[in-house]
Amino acid sequence: MHRERRKEGKNVTECIDIDLVANAGVLVRGGGLGLLVDGVHDEGGHPFSRVGPDTVARMVRGEGVFADLDYLLFTHEHPDHFTPKLTLELLRRRPVRGVLLPDAAQGSSELARFTDALVEMGVPHWPLGLAPGCVRRVEPEPGLAVTAVGARHMGPKFRGVRNDCLLVTLDGMNLLFTGDADHVPEYYEDALRDVDIDAVFVNPIFYHNPDGQAVINDTFRPREVFIYHMPPKDDDPFHLVFTVKRALERHARPDMPVRVLDADNAAARLCRAGT
Repeated sequence: MHRERRKEGKNVTECIDIDLVANAGVLVRGGGLGLLVDGVHDEGGHPFSRVGPDTVARMVRGEGVFADLDYLLFTHEHPDHFTPKLTLELLRRRPVRGVLLPDAAQGSSELARFTDALVEMGVPHWPLGLAPGCVRRVEPEPGLAVTAVGARHMGPKFRGVRNDCLLVTLDGMNLLFTGDADHVPEYYEDALRDVDIDAVFVNPIFYHNPDGQAVINDTFRPREVFIYHMPPKDDDPFHLVFTVKRALERHARPDMPVRVLDADNAAARLCRAGT
């Protein structure tokens, strides 16, 4: 039903369903489409949750929330966001309509092989990895657009890593996924100046940091904030659960609801303003 009405050019999505897959992996469902952001990764070496084989099997079978899985989007190539080899295995078993991904020229040899495989398989794809402040808009089909805003990964250790913030516009609703982007106003001011953001997704450090708060309040100005990229409560070496709790106490605003996406609160629904 959703796909038939989409072909008529009507905006039919009153609410968007949001499902946490693992870490910063989020499935967005609306208007008969499913978009998975940073949601195919199984490598270790970090304290964050990975996408397990049972979840991948559900993706392949189109089971439950994965009935619609049309586009894969990735903010950057880090093992807690994107595993190219696993993603290729998924695509060989479950075709999609398109992939937005980092530029292979800046990534690993595995990413380069993955990008070559997309060409061989004829999968529509859009390499990004934009320089900070640069913008590229992709419109894969009517009712869907993704605007990439270039940024750098937060933290001195990763200053050389580009991180695309992805503004997903689905039937007129705007969701901004920041991944691990740094809280530098200049990255976002021009690109998002006239954009009404329904929801922004930020990691705990972005939300906790005063500079991050300034970007949220002065530049993003969203209707709602989602905090994601949360570690398991029983394996939290950086004490991010406590950090978020304190940050919520300090920065809470009655006019800007904040929701935490974690294992205990893995699903949410975002509806149009006034509905």
